[in-house]
Amino acid sequence: MVGLILGLFVVPGVGKGQWGPEVWRWAGTSWPGGAYGFAVAVGLAVPLLAVVFLLCVSKAVELWEPGLRRFTWGVGAVVCIVVLEVLFGAILETWPFGGGRRGSPGGTDTSRRYPALWVTGLAATLVGVPLAKLFIRVYDRLFPPHARSEPSRP
Repeated sequence: MVGLILGLFVVPGVGKGQWGPEVWRWAGTSWPGGAYGFAVAVGLAVPLLAVVFLLCVSKAVELWEPGLRRFTWGVGAVVCIVVLEVLFGAILETWPFGGGRRGSPGGTDTSRRYPALWVTGLAATLVGVPLAKLFIRVYDRLFPPHARSEPSRP
């Protein structure tokens, strides 16, 4: 748990300087819609990845016997958290507040180049939250809780 908490703060903080600028430079030239299109994709992906992460963790914990299924759900959870941490490192690069010296503009080079990038990503995240809720409802409808539970052992 301590590693997860440290990972949620330390890895994105390091990523801001390490891969954040490269991600947005790449997105600005390669992604459909440029950096703003990528910000929309990232904003939509974050709540969905969080829901899939929680689903994977709950499935890995709820399975009674260790085996391939439990391991697969655990790998899914690890993949989700790694992708989220990489995305959080890139997201921190878009933050326009702070970081400037006296008399110079604040923020990062990315936030000065794309001034509305953080707002675009935040708006997409707010749209992604109801989509994540819809994903949960569809999942519950396709796999009802009583059908997902493991049979009891005699």
